[in-house]
Amino acid sequence: MKADGVNREKPLRKMVTARLRYQLFVFIVCFIVSLTLWILIKLSNEYTISFKIPLTIVKPPVGRIVTNVSDSTIQISLKAQGFKLVVLRYFEDPKPIVVDLSKTVSPNNHAEDVSLNHPLVPVIRKYSAALGFSNEVRSIHPEQINIRCSKLYHKTIPVKVLSDLTFAPQYLQFEPLLINPTRVVVFGTKDVVDSIKSVNTSSLRLRNIDASETRLVDLMVGKNYRKMYYVPSHVLITIPVQKFTEASIDVPISLDAQFENQKISTYPDKAVVSCIVPMKDYSKLASGMFTVTASSTGKDNTLHLNVTASPSFVKNIKVTPDKVEYLVLR
Repeated sequence: MKADGVNREKPLRKMVTARLRYQLFVFIVCFIVSLTLWILIKLSNEYTISFKIPLTIVKPPVGRIVTNVSDSTIQISLKAQGFKLVVLRYFEDPKPIVVDLSKTVSPNNHAEDVSLNHPLVPVIRKYSAALGFSNEVRSIHPEQINIRCSKLYHKTIPVKVLSDLTFAPQYLQFEPLLINPTRVVVFGTKDVVDSIKSVNTSSLRLRNIDASETRLVDLMVGKNYRKMYYVPSHVLITIPVQKFTEASIDVPISLDAQFENQKISTYPDKAVVSCIVPMKDYSKLASGMFTVTASSTGKDNTLHLNVTASPSFVKNIKVTPDKVEYLVLR
């Protein structure tokens, strides 16, 4: 009997569960529809919202540079439908307001500094119209900005590279960094231009280099960025890299000029010069490319050896032994 009762309860439970799920589904659908309608009704109403938009000054008068602006952002209040304001704030990225100064200052004005009061209302009207808010602007703050323009000076200065480089095993930089261009023109106010002697690049940091690299690197502007700029503003840097190998070669020992009128024999009469050389140049390495010179320091009875001539493509040059015994012949 118990088994029959349990069997009858199972279909009943399934029906109840299915009904509850259906009711929950209907509730969720109704809730979403209601919420959507409520949001649409709210967004159809008009609201007033303020936006802060960055300000960009372009095309200063010929021979001038902008050195100060009273405000870097403009606050605009817009009254429009909520939907348009939501799209503007959260889904669009308003571009900076651009103020063109190309026709502001008379070219006959030779003052070192010129102060301008530039109205923003005409600029904002064009800007808001481009965004689709022709008649929705309610207020602008500030309504004008003060801009100071100074005379523009220039000179040519050298470029210095800041680098932090490491190389893969057996790879090294075999020539100095190639910089193009090696000199740039700095433009700015007189005091800034006079104080600058050279310009550094931003740090060039590379790790485990195993081939020649060419990178476009910006120049560092520093704290005077509003009073100066460089032309060009970046340089092309090439790092010449080669695979190196170790090499050793026997080189005859030459005597220093101090022994010019003496007959001296050294023991041994050859030294071993060790170095590292690019793989591409290994085959042309020859003993005659090196000069090992023996000289006396006067502190002992031996001659000290130094490599006084070597090819430009080798690095880490060492001579063995570093000193030799000698015999004066009569």
